[in-house]
Amino acid sequence: MLTGPITVREAVPEDIPFMRAMIWEAMLATPTFLARYGIEKLQQLEEDYWSGWIEHPDPAFVAIDTSVQKLGAITVKPDDQDKPVGGWRIGIGVEARARGQRVGQALLESAIAFAKGNNAKYINLFVDSTNTWAITLYRRVGFVEVGEEADLIEMRILLDQ
Repeated sequence: MLTGPITVREAVPEDIPFMRAMIWEAMLATPTFLARYGIEKLQQLEEDYWSGWIEHPDPAFVAIDTSVQKLGAITVKPDDQDKPVGGWRIGIGVEARARGQRVGQALLESAIAFAKGNNAKYINLFVDSTNTWAITLYRRVGFVEVGEEADLIEMRILLDQ
């Protein structure tokens, strides 16, 4: 059980190891994604991304409890080349002990608030079709399915301006 309410704060460079671990765990929960790209390729992509994050950080948020234990993380990456960014793509991971306690929802709400505050039109994500817990969460927050390819479901939430 969590101690007290969940707080979501902006990520700082010291959070990189935790964020990286959370996003990697989410990738490992996506067998279709792993099969498509291969673990070595994904490891290299992640290494490249996180090694450049301090100099060129994408927005990211970390959920903590009142004892300042990190519970989960979400990254928010541009989904297009527009300036300003028209849409964002997220990656999210929640500690196993914190799942089912609204941590993912709090992280998603923070990402949505960020995107809305930056006049984005949408947020996209991809989820393995077998990850029913995550799909249920995304639907509850307002994401809808917009496509599917090789057992990966693309979901999107349109943001009212």
